[in-house]
Amino acid sequence: MDASDIHLERALDEYNSTVNMLEANGTSPELVEAYVNRGCVLYMMGYLTSAMEDLSSASEMIEELESQGTEIDAGTYVKDHATMGAILFEQRSEIIEEYSYALTRLDKLRTDSNHFDKAGIIRMCIESAQNLMESEYPEDAEKFIRKGIDILERSVDKWSGNRKMELYTLLGECLLAQGDLRTAMEQYSEAITIGTMLSESREIENMEEVVVPIIARSQCESDLGLDDMYLADVELAIKLLEEMARINKLEDQDVLVKMHQDAASALMSRGKVQEAEAHLMKAVTMGVHGAKDYLINQGNDRF
Repeated sequence: MDASDIHLERALDEYNSTVNMLEANGTSPELVEAYVNRGCVLYMMGYLTSAMEDLSSASEMIEELESQGTEIDAGTYVKDHATMGAILFEQRSEIIEEYSYALTRLDKLRTDSNHFDKAGIIRMCIESAQNLMESEYPEDAEKFIRKGIDILERSVDKWSGNRKMELYTLLGECLLAQGDLRTAMEQYSEAITIGTMLSESREIENMEEVVVPIIARSQCESDLGLDDMYLADVELAIKLLEEMARINKLEDQDVLVKMHQDAASALMSRGKVQEAEAHLMKAVTMGVHGAKDYLINQGNDRF
């Protein structure tokens, strides 16, 4: 058992004692907090069913207390429902109801709310947005992302900068999923700008996180027929990916191969055969079979 497991076991023992002590006095804000705390620990330990039982009990108590005029902290409310949403996502169940509850108090959530600090809010917003996106609820995901961006608006530290880049990339994905390509491009551009600044100051955590919005923006440009911008972004992505490969930071070369293929196809369509073949040969050199077939399938009959 490692240190984190030992810490969780101790926390669980403490919360068990607290719950047992408070249950004798009936529903109270303190008991709600104890159930939420224990539910979150159980979730982190992988006991999803038990965690849901505690968090559901807390939700029922919150409803009872608020009907009696007792105000429950926004942090407690959001933590309860967002954690239930995360558990349901892991269980591959419907998640929108719990996340919708969390959204009703999201605007009241502050960095000094119960259960949260700045980093906690950002992590929750990113996780919630990713779960909602994967479950095909981009409009709801967007609300969590914009909350995260708002919290980080004035933060200039390294961690916050990297999270801003991540959030703007996610925002682009949300808008793209809603069919708003041009606004999605704007968000990807913001992510790229932040990532570039982080890279220049050597504060970037992962260069691949800069490449992601560049590739995503290029896809928007392709769909909008912005061919010059598309090719420029593809070539920029290639440049960054090649630099990552040079210093052994590129885990999956298939992405670079795909960019070379896309650049070759775009250049060939413009009649720039020599430049297209240069990209194609780089793809072949990287051990990709069928690179020529790729261009043939793009409607090019040179090969």
